[in-house]
Amino acid sequence: MKKILLTVAIALGGFAMMNAQEISKNAIGLRLGDGDGFGAEVSYQRAVGDDNRLEFVLGIRDGKNFDGFSGADCFQIIFFPG
Repeated sequence: MKKILLTVAIALGGFAMMNAQEISKNAIGLRLGDGDGFGAEVSYQRAVGDDNRLEFVLGIRDGKNFDGFSGADCFQIIFFPG
């Protein structure tokens, strides 16, 4: 019984000390894919205030039937209900 109570107390203490991961002001990412050729995208995110982010994406695609470039931008609103 003491072991169970000790385990529960340690678990509750651990949960109480957990913090969510902070979101960085800048982020960069790389996506690689292979459908029928080679594709790659580079994305960059920049924080705009506490609850918004801008994202820019540049990509290239080399396939059997087509080649191409792509680009996109996105404005993200981060919403935490509660």
